[in-house]
Amino acid sequence: MDTASTLIGLGLLALFVLPILFLIWQQNSKEKIRLKSLKAISSNNNLLTDMVEVSATLFLGLDSKSKKLLVVEPTNNMQHQVLDLSEIKNTKVNTLKLNENSNSIKRISLDLSGKSEHKKLTEIIFYDEDDNENNDASERLIVANKWKQIITEKISA
Repeated sequence: MDTASTLIGLGLLALFVLPILFLIWQQNSKEKIRLKSLKAISSNNNLLTDMVEVSATLFLGLDSKSKKLLVVEPTNNMQHQVLDLSEIKNTKVNTLKLNENSNSIKRISLDLSGKSEHKKLTEIIFYDEDDNENNDASERLIVANKWKQIITEKISA
């Protein structure tokens, strides 16, 4: 093999590998920025989040000691709310399908009902087809079920 063939091979390898490496680096830096903003909001609310979930449309942080859940919506001007898990009675993952015969999911949410009757139902949206063009609904359903299990364990403890 001569030098020209080797250089062409290395050039083609770099042409295909470098963009992938750049995308991985870019995604990791976005993830760090999201995590840093979640930590900043939790420290502003005097929470020590020990369990976190960071996605493009939802940040969740759980303070296990004080039993509080921080819900941040980065797509909605970083609006956030702190939910006291001691006031939560029931959790339910709610999936809305496009139609009755379809397996396509339009919306996934975690519904938290309060112990008192006048307490409003809180809905944490994990997936909405209108907002999440690039998220996988089945992946978000798994995450919603995971957080349902975590919150249920904290409620019963």
